[in-house]
Amino acid sequence: MPKVLSRLVPALIMGLFLYVGYYVLTTHSVPDTPVQGFRNWQEADAPYGYPVGPDDTPQKFHPLMHLHSPFETALIPTAPRMDHPMGSEHGALTYNAQKFMDMNDKRGGMHMGDDVNGIGGQNSDYGDPVYAIANGLVVYAGTPSPGWGKTIILAHRLPDGQLLHSMYAHLHEISAALNSHVGRGRQIGTVGSAGGRYLAHLHLEMRHTDGISNQAGYSMHPFDRLDPESTIIAKRNASPEQLNPSVLEILKDSQKKFFPEMDAESALQFQKFLERSQ
Repeated sequence: MPKVLSRLVPALIMGLFLYVGYYVLTTHSVPDTPVQGFRNWQEADAPYGYPVGPDDTPQKFHPLMHLHSPFETALIPTAPRMDHPMGSEHGALTYNAQKFMDMNDKRGGMHMGDDVNGIGGQNSDYGDPVYAIANGLVVYAGTPSPGWGKTIILAHRLPDGQLLHSMYAHLHEISAALNSHVGRGRQIGTVGSAGGRYLAHLHLEMRHTDGISNQAGYSMHPFDRLDPESTIIAKRNASPEQLNPSVLEILKDSQKKFFPEMDAESALQFQKFLERSQ
């Protein structure tokens, strides 16, 4: 073999080897793990419409960073009236142990909700029922973090169209399913202690929002949080002696075998129809 070829052939082979290696390293990509399921947004790996990164791969999904979809918004029932969440369906025999915006130096901020307790104090209210303050859609039911413990978030539509959320944290048990409708006064869980982290109580928050955000229970600014007790009183829309249950809950309990689920406004219209037909 000529001397030139004896040097050129190995060089060509080495060059081809380097080119193939470069091509493989720069063009080969490991496929993303497929999405496991879309049964609901809380359990999906990457729900439809969730933002993607610059390489078109889904970002890591956090279930507490969620805006209501148009479909979910349409399912939120009207809440013409509110009641308190503990003691009874109407809030008897309870007290507020730590009020909204009370400063807590130990926690490094102001309290972003109300700590509702039974009048016995300590752990005497452990396992007591917790009620929905108003007709709502269950938009979260789970454990967002150990500090929050078992938590439920309900979405409510006020008569003027505004959306509010009520959040019930540190629960011992959850008895309302995700995406279900609950009527005012319906038991949705029981008082807990976030796995023994605190004395038993209900941490109740109210938020003026159209989505679920991951926020701490103590902060120097309320952001979208509202005073729960004042909000419930202002939106009660009933005199103190009115203790009648939610029309939505009556229909769900007494006629659920014959009628589909409906929001509070539809239920009221249906009630009027029944009265006229009688």
